[in-house]
Amino acid sequence: MTQERVALAMQARQRLEDLRAGAQFLSLLTAVHEKGWTEFLAQSRTVDELADFAGLPGARVQDVLTALEANGVVEQEDGKARLTDPFAAVTADDAWIPLGDELAQIKLEARQVRAAVEEPGPLSLTEDDALVVANAVGGHATDVSRALYAQLLAQVPEMPEMVRAGRWLDVGCGVACATFTLATTFPEMRSVAVELVPPVAAEAVRRAEAHGVADRVEIRRMDARDVPERDEFVGAFWAQPFFPEASRPAVLAMILRALKPGGVLFLQELEAVPTEEGRPAYAVRRLIGRGLGARFGPTAEDLAEEAEAAGFALDRIADTDFGRMVILRKPA
Repeated sequence: MTQERVALAMQARQRLEDLRAGAQFLSLLTAVHEKGWTEFLAQSRTVDELADFAGLPGARVQDVLTALEANGVVEQEDGKARLTDPFAAVTADDAWIPLGDELAQIKLEARQVRAAVEEPGPLSLTEDDALVVANAVGGHATDVSRALYAQLLAQVPEMPEMVRAGRWLDVGCGVACATFTLATTFPEMRSVAVELVPPVAAEAVRRAEAHGVADRVEIRRMDARDVPERDEFVGAFWAQPFFPEASRPAVLAMILRALKPGGVLFLQELEAVPTEEGRPAYAVRRLIGRGLGARFGPTAEDLAEEAEAAGFALDRIADTDFGRMVILRKPA
């Protein structure tokens, strides 16, 4: 019995050691990013150059580089260090989701997980928190996002067809990466993008101006349920994971009302049923999502059923490289 308990304890210890290593690496990566190392190491640097930059002894810098190299962040050759290609990609100016945004989301989620255990009520999400989520989930409209969307649009041809055909409605746009990616791909696109949270909407407005599409993309800071148009839009995308259960029927009713007869609604299944390997992370995301009052993890079939109950007709469920897309129409 004693040996069995020792073996069980060792299993738990190994799991904790794995988590310990991950926590240490995350702390290291966050620190070097906040101190500007990731930007500085976009070019090859000697240890002395990095020591001068960081204000640290050369031996300490070398130890940091060795730890970063062991974790795939930098590569060292001929006395110089630079970011590996994957980390250069997430710190580049054209990164779809920059490293800093991902690290901010990780920090937020760690706080939310703790709150889920400590607080009996719904998890809180401040306006600043909402901007963190919007940045990390939405990303930036760049050449990288346009290349990714080119793959998606080839698999869902109904989407570019609707974008070209008339006004587009983005419901729960966040920082509107999707709309800006489409708008910078299709010069004929005209869109209304709706966002409730003031700083998130303000960031979307700033980006519209930066992309030069403010004359074609109208950002509205408002409750999506209050969009007044009737029979105006040919297509709509609903960022459904971010809408709590209580608001969903009214939002779908608004979209049905706002679309023209025959207009198309696109819904994305974002949390597919996980594999055994993905189940631990999925379960923690579920803890956060349900704590926030979201309808977490509906399948494509669930989404189709929800929209059909609101009056939409299902066209098809499309398998894409980015998850399943539910395509529905407002009856003619």
